[in-house]
Amino acid sequence: MAELPHEASTDSPSARRKHSSGRPTVRKRLVLSFVVFLSAVIAIILATRGRGGAESEIVEEGRVHTIQLDVFNATGEAKLAQRMTDYLRSRGFDVVEIGNYREPLERTMVIDRSGNSRAAVQVAEALGVPMEQVLQRIDKTLYLDVSVFIGKDYETLRPFR
Repeated sequence: MAELPHEASTDSPSARRKHSSGRPTVRKRLVLSFVVFLSAVIAIILATRGRGGAESEIVEEGRVHTIQLDVFNATGEAKLAQRMTDYLRSRGFDVVEIGNYREPLERTMVIDRSGNSRAAVQVAEALGVPMEQVLQRIDKTLYLDVSVFIGKDYETLRPFR
């Protein structure tokens, strides 16, 4: 059948505009849903990146607490405590003091100061310190969770690789 000259073809752009109800097509809705989903994923990644999150936090008395620690260089090598501090802070740990230890140590030690051994384990895991080098020497007068003493084995630890 021949098309009448006054009828618009349904394939023409003007016909599509006339029949459009203003609602998005299925394709547009899928694209929009994908963009929203991707934005949410990116927001979550950015929010947790560099903040540390669970790695640098413990639960104490039902509240989330950022692990506080001090770092001491027991090697005689310059700037190791600062390098480790930068590494730990970039992961969300709260390093409250750094310094040098008076005598050299062969192995790095992570010491639980508060009685919450999970904090010491989390610090050791973040640094790559073996669990047999995690000790408990509670000292509530220090007002922190963990002490780290960098030993001559420091090159095996994550901050120095």
